[in-house]
Amino acid sequence: MEDNMSKQMKGIGIVLVIVGLVLGVSIYMGKDDLALRTQLNNDAVFEIFDQDNALATYTMEEIEALGASEFKAHLKSSGQAAVEYTYQGVLMKTILEDAGVDFEGKDSAIVTAVDGYAVSVGMDKLMDDDNVYLAYMREGELLGTYEDGGRGPYMMIIRKDQFSQYWCKYAYRVELQ
Repeated sequence: MEDNMSKQMKGIGIVLVIVGLVLGVSIYMGKDDLALRTQLNNDAVFEIFDQDNALATYTMEEIEALGASEFKAHLKSSGQAAVEYTYQGVLMKTILEDAGVDFEGKDSAIVTAVDGYAVSVGMDKLMDDDNVYLAYMREGELLGTYEDGGRGPYMMIIRKDQFSQYWCKYAYRVELQ
């Protein structure tokens, strides 16, 4: 009985070593990607991809030049009442159209944040006027970056999302699928 238990413990030990190695390699390989995402965030650069093909990158000035709008949206935090804020940003579809995205056959847009969070937005919501924005200001102030405790420099806001569940703070990239 002790012999079987010893073999089981040895097997568990081997599995743990393998899992540790895989985890270590994954972290090592992902550190460059994290560094790049952080740099894009700090530089306020937003990337547009069409099924893994890079189409364009935008600075905040370039995004603003596409036609900034002021809009109101309700931010709902866990366990708290929704609070209405005034944001400034550009409709996501305007940015995508400017980048030359072909919407034909696309089902969704995946917005990714610096911290790895991603949100999939259906094309019906994305193409709806006055709904999906890439915001960079709230109440007249820049959203700030991940590193400085802000929510930006960009935050994808879906105005018609009553509970703000599908918003994406720290957004740095959108990819059409």
